[in-house]
Amino acid sequence: MRTWLVAFATAMSVALCLTMCACGSPGHSAGAAGAAQDSARRSQLEAVVQCLRAHGVSDFPDPVYDSSTGQWNYGDYRRDIPQRAEQACQHLDPSAVSPSPPVPQAQFLALVRLAQCIRQHGVPTWPDPDPLGEFRLPPSLMEKTNPNPVEDSAIRACQRYVPSGGIDRVNAATP
Repeated sequence: MRTWLVAFATAMSVALCLTMCACGSPGHSAGAAGAAQDSARRSQLEAVVQCLRAHGVSDFPDPVYDSSTGQWNYGDYRRDIPQRAEQACQHLDPSAVSPSPPVPQAQFLALVRLAQCIRQHGVPTWPDPDPLGEFRLPPSLMEKTNPNPVEDSAIRACQRYVPSGGIDRVNAATP
């Protein structure tokens, strides 16, 4: 009987503590929980970046904060990541290799405006984004060995529409 009483008292103490923590305390806002999540996400991204760099992707960029979404994201990276580096670092952020959800509508509409702007500034073959917010570009626009001054100029002219994480370019020739 005494063991049951101790277990019951312990369970009640834990429940009370969880209730108090969930409700917050004076001087602490709900934003503190969001800041903690934000900090945890940034730490997770930084760990993945360090891992990728340690496994041969030395130029992988630092995480970036996107003020339009209020979230930390991977920096813009235009090269393929070697499979061995992905496999070595996957345990740090499994969501990095899982299918992405569609981007929020406001962000999608901003990407559509970016595409329209780029087309208006001399790149008529620039596509609209796909539901994941990626631009599936024809091989001619994916080739970075020969810089395209018209494309570079169009992107500079439309910089106000470029998200802080950069432009996600995907080769339209790959499935």
